[in-house]
Amino acid sequence: MPGFRSILVDVDAAAAVHPAMDQAVALARACGARLKVVDVLNLPAHARRDLPQGAEEGLISAQRDRLAQLARTAPDVPMQTEILHGRPATALIREVLRSGHDLLIRAHARDAAVPRPRYGAIDMELFRQCPCPVWAAWAGSRTRPQRLLVAVNAAAEEVEEQALNRKIVEIALAIAPESASVVLLQAWTAFAEEILRSHSTAEQLAAYVEAAERRARGALDNLTATLPRGTARFRVEMLKGHPEEVIPQFVVSEGIDLVVMGTVARTGIAGLLIGNTAERLLQRLITSVLAVKPDGFVSPVRAEP
Repeated sequence: MPGFRSILVDVDAAAAVHPAMDQAVALARACGARLKVVDVLNLPAHARRDLPQGAEEGLISAQRDRLAQLARTAPDVPMQTEILHGRPATALIREVLRSGHDLLIRAHARDAAVPRPRYGAIDMELFRQCPCPVWAAWAGSRTRPQRLLVAVNAAAEEVEEQALNRKIVEIALAIAPESASVVLLQAWTAFAEEILRSHSTAEQLAAYVEAAERRARGALDNLTATLPRGTARFRVEMLKGHPEEVIPQFVVSEGIDLVVMGTVARTGIAGLLIGNTAERLLQRLITSVLAVKPDGFVSPVRAEP
């Protein structure tokens, strides 16, 4: 079972509340991890030109002071702070690559001004390109998630994606408190069901859909049989429908705090950054997400420019 040891925390140092920091400190205490808390300063070229002499240094100094104040709120957790520079997603990924962080947690309190905002451009870029798992925490989310959903694709034929299924289950087990409720969910469909509806008898269509459900159930049973001990904590669910449609509905109806999901089907291909289904699902979710890539994923971002 994986345990996180080095967590990168991206915060808005000037904000009044820090949901990502709260999540990271609680997780670090639970698994003995160290934290690196950063804020990214991305000054536009025109601002750098027009700022009075010494103003940029003053901004950086103020951010450093705020980060140091944050660090003092959790003196029992090993913690570093640093100001990063450049495009936020790129700067964060480069820090992950340079320092070998095994988890990135981020949430900006300014998002709290918009009720249930969708994930933004920086989030999506990190979901696509960051090599380590990315935990995007919603403002107002619980410090430790109590209701987790693990979205698997048990019917996947690729060895890499089956390995990714097991990886996200192991990560969910590693972060879920003993008191948490965890759902292992498989969405399934019968291929071309709507088209076949007009070309088959009711009995033929029912038999076809039933066979598809049996295959999905068999694949899910095969997956659960390979999972590590401790998976008994999971409640296993199958939902008929496309993942990007049924999973967001399930999240709302069940009050899910955190969705743990894979975002890439194949490894080692920098151009294949996120699957279409995962992309559509992420755009519709209104809860915290822990997005995981398979072992061997190659980020198109390099550690140094």
